[in-house]
Amino acid sequence: MDRTEAVAKIGKSWDRFSVCFDEVHDTEDIAAWKETLKELLGQDTRKNVLDLGTGTGFLANMTGELGYPTVGVDVSREMMKYGVRHGYRRNSGVTYMYGDVLELPMLDESVDNIINARLIWTLVEPEAALQEWFRVLRAGGKLFCFNRMQEGVGLIRYTETPFYGSQEIDDMLTIQAASMEELTSLLERAGFVNIEIRKLSGLTRPEYEYDPWFVLCGEKPKTTRDITSEAMSCYWDKRAESYEPDHALMNSPAWDEAVRKLLGHNMEQSILDIAAGTGMLTIMMGKAGYKNVCGGDISEGMMHIAIRHAKEENLDIPFIYANALKLPYEDNSLDTVISMRLLWTLAEPETAIREWLRVLKPGGRIIAINELEEFGIPDFIGEKGCYIGEEIPVAQFGFSNASKTEILETFKKAGVENAELIHMERCCGKESSRENWYAFAGTKGR
Repeated sequence: MDRTEAVAKIGKSWDRFSVCFDEVHDTEDIAAWKETLKELLGQDTRKNVLDLGTGTGFLANMTGELGYPTVGVDVSREMMKYGVRHGYRRNSGVTYMYGDVLELPMLDESVDNIINARLIWTLVEPEAALQEWFRVLRAGGKLFCFNRMQEGVGLIRYTETPFYGSQEIDDMLTIQAASMEELTSLLERAGFVNIEIRKLSGLTRPEYEYDPWFVLCGEKPKTTRDITSEAMSCYWDKRAESYEPDHALMNSPAWDEAVRKLLGHNMEQSILDIAAGTGMLTIMMGKAGYKNVCGGDISEGMMHIAIRHAKEENLDIPFIYANALKLPYEDNSLDTVISMRLLWTLAEPETAIREWLRVLKPGGRIIAINELEEFGIPDFIGEKGCYIGEEIPVAQFGFSNASKTEILETFKKAGVENAELIHMERCCGKESSRENWYAFAGTKGR
């Protein structure tokens, strides 16, 4: 029996059990559960919750009532029908979706918290399941698996016969009697950190004698890149409304001419303006007649302003969330990747340039515009090493205090062909009348 067939049979089994599931499991102290969930999930109710194996919505409707945006997923439609009814009666606002916990209908890094109750022991291919959960969690996202266990032992088989009436399926439930050490190891192998198994007292009403509840917890680690990207996004969100007055460009005809020279005469080329900010360069290209321009940025605050400006100019330009280090494009899909004032903010310059090359078609062009001092890019970071703020220190930015030659050599090392530094004559900004704008430009090999 393959995995798909086994999961389908498990779903049908729970369909049959749905009519009596709530009655059999009506033993819990809901107030105590809600307090526990609030403690584990934290005070920020903007963070969403994915309840896997949601069943009749036992956990999902509680987290929904507590204010967390919640989605419940299960392979049993009949179980979820009860969850929907309970949620409507309790006004929990939960969305229920049919889905396999091994192939979740969720985007990468889109979930803040994954919860489940009584699910772990039913997993077919648990290693694959944990990898899938890891995939959809954001960096820093948390996993909470609730199950009754015997203290110091772990999961216990309560019947000698196969639970689903099939020995073949039973043999696929490889962790239905896993020890606490085995469960911890399972999460470790999937990449989780800060793993613990915590005993939860007082969740079952005192008149019922069952094994106690435990929660298996883990967290998806944040990399230095994650921390830096989040900090930058927050910083530019705060700066968005005050950004333009001090960063306006002067001598528009000169800028228009310089950008046209850099881009060439193909008005149909696909262009991504990465770190588009408030859309100065993006809109300049749109007004110049380039028809397939898109702006990308990690700051929603900056992009909101860019979208507003595009509407003011009656330009149909899309703006998307895009990190310069991980672009949301397929390989070999764009003609041009362009940027302005991005270079000095790059924590991993060579990695970023390689990423831009990845999405370019063979022969595609990279254009990176920046203000330069006589020697190159000045040290904007300073001795504190805190571009974002003292509360969130980040690694030294690679092009901070870098010379023109060093920057150009980095482009070449990353694989850019025909790399050159082009002076953008007569281009200047409001804060300075100096014509100190340049473009690092080159192509992707064919």
